[in-house]
Amino acid sequence: MTIVKMKSDFNDQMFDLAAYAFAREKSTAKVERFEYLARNSKNYGSLAEKKLVSQIMATPFLVNFWNQTFEMRGIGYVSSYPEFRKQGRIDKLMKQVLEDSYDEGVQLAYLAPFSYPFYRRYGYETAFLQIRYEAPAEKWPFGGQSHGKVSRVSFEVAQKNMAEIYQKSTESMRGGMLRAEWWFTYKFSLHKNFNFALYEENGVMCGYVVYQISVDKLEIIELVALSEKGKRSLHDFIAAHSGTVKTIHWTHPFGGTTKLLQVLDPQVEVKILPYMMARVVNVATFLKSFPWQEKILSDFAIEIYQDNYLPANNGIYEIYPDGNVSKVKESLLPKIKATPQSFTQLFLGSVKIQSLQAEEKIDVTPELTYALEKLLPSEKPLLADYF
Repeated sequence: MTIVKMKSDFNDQMFDLAAYAFAREKSTAKVERFEYLARNSKNYGSLAEKKLVSQIMATPFLVNFWNQTFEMRGIGYVSSYPEFRKQGRIDKLMKQVLEDSYDEGVQLAYLAPFSYPFYRRYGYETAFLQIRYEAPAEKWPFGGQSHGKVSRVSFEVAQKNMAEIYQKSTESMRGGMLRAEWWFTYKFSLHKNFNFALYEENGVMCGYVVYQISVDKLEIIELVALSEKGKRSLHDFIAAHSGTVKTIHWTHPFGGTTKLLQVLDPQVEVKILPYMMARVVNVATFLKSFPWQEKILSDFAIEIYQDNYLPANNGIYEIYPDGNVSKVKESLLPKIKATPQSFTQLFLGSVKIQSLQAEEKIDVTPELTYALEKLLPSEKPLLADYF
């Protein structure tokens, strides 16, 4: 079993494997998007008789973790041909990806799972949620009291404004991606059937919506505005398509609250959906970069155990008020003990400490519980991207 880090000469084999494994058509547009992503990624493959039979794509990203920039690997296109499954190939590839990322000091990895239990074995855990709204177009509930101006524009006109607006939004600041220019091209421009509109208020662009119309349905791909007025105006623009489509659909990051109780006529179908999984890759670099240094009042310790694919993470880390982090063999300090899965959920803000305690997924010295409540994110993380 040969594992290789693939370059562009494997692009055709990579796309063929992905298309077969995920039952996707081999259109020119899909090939273009796949190769564009591959060029910006670190690609790992397992060969049999010099043929690619299993693969993982690990794309380097930066994320905005509560105003702290972290490195993240986006894991995608995890696939094998059926005759080469259950041979441990993905196991070896995932271990190599994680070890390389750890050695590079990468703090986080995100992935969209085909099976949550499958990826949990590698230390990943559910971290992000989505909320999906569906309603008849004439009953779309989120508009009203429009202000400002909404204009349909090309992607070339929209891109710069979208980038600036997104990075100022809450959607980007709670574990969301710091979108590079190439990612905007991949995410939006290479989808030839996306439409774009900008919201302008007092001469300033401060909102946008990306949407897609197919037959009788309008799908909001992304709607971001820096004010409630902007959000209502963009939703009014979307609702104005009621003569064009029958239904409107919108899926976006869920932070634990919804505006449905505040709308006049909430006749809309709502679903809360599990979304991406995450894991802390290099615990030491994650803790040293964590945005809590000015809040720590006294020493405490964190013990990580059962990190089977990155055993270098296992052990005790002492955290000090001056921001230093030391890995030690033993500690008498107040301590929290967690698996990589529970550690990730707790420190990303996905699950509160009391919930993890009640489910016996972490062990915390009693006097440390209140202190950690003050140190950890008070809001759920948000992720608006997919890879």
